[in-house]
Amino acid sequence: MLWNACEERTKVALDNGDLLPLTSDDIIYQQQGVNYIVNLLTDNMKIKHSPAVSAQDPFVAPYIHCDYITDMDIDYVCLLNRFPIVIPHLLICAKDYIPQTSVLTLADFAAWAKGITRRDVLGFFNAGHDAGSSQMHRHMQLVRTAIPLESQIVNGKLPFKHRVFIYNELNPKQLYADYLIAMESLQLNTTKRVNGFAECLPYNILLTERWMLIIPRVKNHVETLSGHGVNFSGRFLVSSEQQLAWLKEYGFMHFLTDCGFVEK
Repeated sequence: MLWNACEERTKVALDNGDLLPLTSDDIIYQQQGVNYIVNLLTDNMKIKHSPAVSAQDPFVAPYIHCDYITDMDIDYVCLLNRFPIVIPHLLICAKDYIPQTSVLTLADFAAWAKGITRRDVLGFFNAGHDAGSSQMHRHMQLVRTAIPLESQIVNGKLPFKHRVFIYNELNPKQLYADYLIAMESLQLNTTKRVNGFAECLPYNILLTERWMLIIPRVKNHVETLSGHGVNFSGRFLVSSEQQLAWLKEYGFMHFLTDCGFVEK
């Protein structure tokens, strides 16, 4: 039901010009046996980062820069991302402000998991600027996409520091328990508190019906290219043909490894 409502709202938003996609059509580029997906960014990125848009919190009602889909529960809302990287693109947001860099809660996972109802749904979370987040109000994201790196993820073939958990079905309590284990083992917790919330070091989460991947982040830029959680699925966003040529030469996995920590 959620995705049906999302598709209907997406069509209306596209028709009336309210939806401003950030990417072009998919480009498939094979490297080391992986069919990476690349998208060229559109001029809508300039609108997203314009002062009129970026100065406001889009996840506070009346949701001027997003489109309301439904309440997920009493504390979380599902919004249609006005600036999608994949169409459709959903945001699961806390109604009240919670820092994106604070420790996730069971309630976060419970609301997020309600949107992962299909095999092709990918959830991703960017914890802080160095993990690719441009908005510091707590939000988890959902898109429907192929996952080029899924085999490497589930078979333990990622060359950077991470934790992966495999599931037969999603259970928010299990997700939360595994998340806490990963945060401890990856040393992502800190003693710092901001407005009463415990702060974390930068990291990304990828979540599907089948697994959860958590990756510590050391930086968000290599040369001029920035990255966020969706990159670790094997999907990349580049600003130009020249940047794509650089990425091909540099290497997709090389870029991901530089953004994280090399396993010792």
